[in-house]
Amino acid sequence: MKQPCLVFFTLLFAIPFIASAQDDKVQSKTQESYFGTSDLELIDRLMYTVPGIGRDPRDILERQSIKPYMMPVRKIGPRGSELSYILASSLEYYVNLNQNYKDNLSPDFLSLNLEGTGRRVTPQEAFQFLAEKGTVSASIMPFGSAVIPNAVYATTKYQINNYLHIVRDVMKGRQKVYEVRKALMRGNPVIIELQADGSIRGLIRQDTWKPPSKPTELFPLIVVGYDETREAFEVMGCWGSAWGNSGYLWIRYDDFEEYVPNGYVMVPQPVY
Repeated sequence: MKQPCLVFFTLLFAIPFIASAQDDKVQSKTQESYFGTSDLELIDRLMYTVPGIGRDPRDILERQSIKPYMMPVRKIGPRGSELSYILASSLEYYVNLNQNYKDNLSPDFLSLNLEGTGRRVTPQEAFQFLAEKGTVSASIMPFGSAVIPNAVYATTKYQINNYLHIVRDVMKGRQKVYEVRKALMRGNPVIIELQADGSIRGLIRQDTWKPPSKPTELFPLIVVGYDETREAFEVMGCWGSAWGNSGYLWIRYDDFEEYVPNGYVMVPQPVY
């Protein structure tokens, strides 16, 4: 009779530990599901509202622009990655908001770490890297760097907490437009992938984007504003100030709905 009792008491004391371990696993899986979430309810809860710039998204504003708070448009170098330049420009917006100085962040640190093998990197992979490793100041690793200097291992890293997948190809009607406007009203730049062709890189003195007859690839851009009167978003590129209209271009809402399959918003770390 002693052996069954011993087993019973052993199980009795073990149950709380088993339950705790199971709870930890559930919590871990729940936290993982938050990273890069596309759930609209979670997006509303997790999206940052930028102090002094962001507004209540229920307000009806005819226009909103965060362009004055962005660093000047840069021109991608010969070894650079368009995605890395766009990511660095978006992150430095948050980094510089509460600083007394303006700091450029290094896109080349991202390029060399993510795309050194020549494989095309997805935005999701890049966001994961920014959350885990981050990037460094361009004063430590200047634009056009061909190698990663040892100094990066002893300097401040600029990271994100999360990213939100606010635009997806399955969205219909004006939902894409609505979600991007809402993010901009809260003061957040929106990173998008635009279906276009290689000619987009050479647009000079052009105010509004015209879709090509046969889009061939996805190009990353930053949405920095909207105008309800012209029914269009203003986007920032990484091809210098001669591109588009001083480095910016307008995309009509109708074209945005059709040619933008994905849009993302960073969730910055609280220290920013």
